[in-house]
Amino acid sequence: MHCNWLAIVRGDGGLRACVFCGQHKREHCKIVTVASVEKLLAAQCDAWQNDIFARTLQNVCKSARDSHECCDMDETEANFSACLCCHHWVARRKKKNIIFPLQALSWYVNTLRPVQGKNMDHRVVLRLCQALSAQGPLPFSINMQASTQSHQEISPRVACLNHYRCLFNSTQKNLLDEIASNSIQSIGWRLAKFYHKQNAFTMFLPNSSLVEKIRKSTSALHDDM
Repeated sequence: MHCNWLAIVRGDGGLRACVFCGQHKREHCKIVTVASVEKLLAAQCDAWQNDIFARTLQNVCKSARDSHECCDMDETEANFSACLCCHHWVARRKKKNIIFPLQALSWYVNTLRPVQGKNMDHRVVLRLCQALSAQGPLPFSINMQASTQSHQEISPRVACLNHYRCLFNSTQKNLLDEIASNSIQSIGWRLAKFYHKQNAFTMFLPNSSLVEKIRKSTSALHDDM
C-alpha cells in the first residue's frame, strides 16, 4: 500500500501530514510533540485505547521516536504536524475523556450516535471524509515501475494516499468517497442509508429522525433514476 506514513511520522520531502487525520497541509498547521500525543493516548479510557486508531497512533508515535533517534536528534525534538481543525478538536477535549476525530467519525458512521453528548457536526464529517478520500500522485518510482511493465510512456498516477484510510473497510471507504464528493446537505440521508443497509434493512429503528432520513435517501435514489 502506498501512503503518506512518512509524511505523518517525520515529513516526506518537507511535506507533512496531520497526525490526527492524515491530511496534507503546507500551511496553517500547529506543531505537537510526540510526548503530548502519547499523553493524550494514555488519558483515554481502556475501551478507546484498544481501538484500532489508538493502536495505529501508538505505532506512529513509536516510529517518530525511532526516526529521530536514528538521525541522532534529541528525543525531545520529536514532533508532529496537526491541522488547525484537529488541533482545535483536541485542545477543546484535553480535560475530558479524549476521543480523537477519526474515532468519533468511525463511531458516528456505524451507529449514527455522537460519542460525547452533542451532535456530530456534519461539517466535521465532510472535512474528515475529504481528508481520507483526497488523492495525490504516487511516488515517481511507482510510476516508473508501472510504465516499465506496460511498456508505455510515464504518466502520473494518482491514488488515495492517506494512511488512516486503511482503518476503514471497503464498504466504509465507498461511503467516505461518496460523502466527500457531494454536498453537506446530503450527509444525513447518506449516513442513514448506509446504517439501514448495514443493519439488514431492519424495520426497527431507534428514532423517528432516522426514519425520515431513510425516506429522504429513498426519494433521492428515485430522483437519480
